[in-house]
This record gives sequence, structure tokens and C-alpha cells, in this order.
Amino acid sequence: MAKRAMTDEAKALKVQAILDQAAEMFISTEYNQIKMSDLAKEMNVSKGILFFYFKTKEALFFSLLCREYEKRLVRLMELIRETPIKSFGDFKRLIMTELIELVDHNPLYIRLEAMRSAVLEKNIDAEWMLKLKTDLYFKMMEMTTLICENSALTKDEVMDIFHAQASIIIGCKLSASYPLELVELIEAKGLDGFTRDFRADVLATMQRYLDGYTT
Repeated sequence: MAKRAMTDEAKALKVQAILDQAAEMFISTEYNQIKMSDLAKEMNVSKGILFFYFKTKEALFFSLLCREYEKRLVRLMELIRETPIKSFGDFKRLIMTELIELVDHNPLYIRLEAMRSAVLEKNIDAEWMLKLKTDLYFKMMEMTTLICENSALTKDEVMDIFHAQASIIIGCKLSASYPLELVELIEAKGLDGFTRDFRADVLATMQRYLDGYTT
């Protein structure tokens, strides 16, 4: 078994390695089927060492969500710098462009976001969760300031729309997600009307919301 990392730098590297392994497992395995003991085994560490870094499985996956969200904010700022937001139309294009990227290339973030309030924000130390959220909030404010640089929108409007987008992602993902046994039953009985297309639903719903939004 690997020994616990002791220096701050080594601890940070170990945390990222744990998150990487959790992300890899989550790609092919449902959340409720992932055990901390299995994760520890894959990493060749004891469960005690794993729990030293993350007190609960929820804390681990919430941290993974925060990491993915931070990557998302970095990408959004790249897009904003490439095409500054000078009108609400520019902002709508930014939102839809980035949403398409998320849906097509970051299923990890989508799945984690859909689980956030119902699963991942439970059984976590409140102060620790608040710290992670506060760190993300300041990064979000940095991005919002960049969006509002040309006064096309106010900061409140930007935040309102991003909150609405999160709700749309969660709602559409949940409505398109069924347990495997139910999916198999629907397919066996040819009940195509019960199936949902998450990509089509989330893009259409977000577009309708933005089209109806007035600044």
C-alpha cells in the first residue's frame, strides 16, 4: 500500500490523483455503485488514507464537481476574450456555444451537476463546502465582470441566467435519465414515447428561455 503523502505539494497531487481516479470510474459506473473501498483498491491505498483526504464519498464527488466547474469558468473566460460581449445577442451566443460544448464534450460535468443538490451536497462538512463554493463564487465574479465589461448586461442579469441554466441542465438530465432496468423494459416493449433526448431538450429549453428573456 502507498504511504500517505505528507508535504502540502504531495497532498495536493494526491487529491488530484484521487479525483482523476473517481472521474474515470464515474464514466463507466453509476454513482451508487461506486464504493470508496473500490476506489482505494484502484489507487493502491488504504481506505483510511482515502478518508484522510475526503471524509465522505459525497465530499469527494462534490470536490470533483467543483474542479469541473472551475475548468468550465476558465473555458468561458477564453470564449469571452475571443468574442467580447457587446450586446445581449453576443451573450446568448456565448451561453449556447458553451452549453453545446458541455453537452457534447463534458458528460462528467453534466452528470455531476444533475446530482448536486439531491446527492452531492448532503453528508458534507458545511464549512468545507462553503469554502469550495466561496472559491468558485469569486471565480464566477471574475467571469461576470468580464461579461459586463461593455455594459451589455448587469451582473444580476448574468447571475440570473446562469442560475436558470443550471436548473435547466438538472431538470432535462433528470427527465432523460432512467434506471438501467427501466430502460431495458421500455426498449423491450417498444415504448419509444417514454424516452427523452437530453441534448435536444436542454438546448431547445435554454434557447427558448434566452429568447424570452428581456434585459
